[in-house]
Amino acid sequence: MLDKSTVDQELARRLCAAFISYQLGVGVATQYKKTPEDVGDLWYFLAALAKKLATESQEASYGDLQHLATEMIQ
Repeated sequence: MLDKSTVDQELARRLCAAFISYQLGVGVATQYKKTPEDVGDLWYFLAALAKKLATESQEASYGDLQHLATEMIQ
């Protein structure tokens, strides 16, 4: 089950807005305003993965990051 707390919801929304703005070539701030508050489960998963990698990989080598990502997916 994906965590959909307020913090995770905001991170998921910002990741979604950043991706879409990059794809469309518009500013992130503009796209953020157009992004719905409740985005799809994919964005919650990516938010959880980003949060885990950011917190657990401070001293990790590049090879360890693949292990963390694989562990999270499984």
